[in-house]
Amino acid sequence: MLQGYTLRRTFKGNMMTDKTYNGWTNYETWLANLWLGEDSYATEEISNVCLGLMGSWDDKSDVDYRLGDHIKSMLQEWIDSDEGTNGFVNDLISAAFYKINFREIAGHFYDELKELEESEEQE
Repeated sequence: MLQGYTLRRTFKGNMMTDKTYNGWTNYETWLANLWLGEDSYATEEISNVCLGLMGSWDDKSDVDYRLGDHIKSMLQEWIDSDEGTNGFVNDLISAAFYKINFREIAGHFYDELKELEESEEQE
């Protein structure tokens, strides 16, 4: 079992239907956010897109939706650029990719930028 893995179980018959990881929807979302946060280019790009969207859209859910699509496209480009990956590995990556909650990651960036914006206004 992975360290820090919290499992919330909802049973539908004998099937478990819900997992969370370190406060995120699932391990895949947590991992994608971790990698995006460690990549300075990705963080800067996402932050710039988010700030642009925040200037155009008042509703956080609109920003989350559009920014989530942008993040999804960014990560898909990363995956597509890895030509050395074989079919089996590509299938595993694709299966994990579709479990990522891109809106949740977008919301995280939005909240961080909003908090930074508000703290700068108070100074």
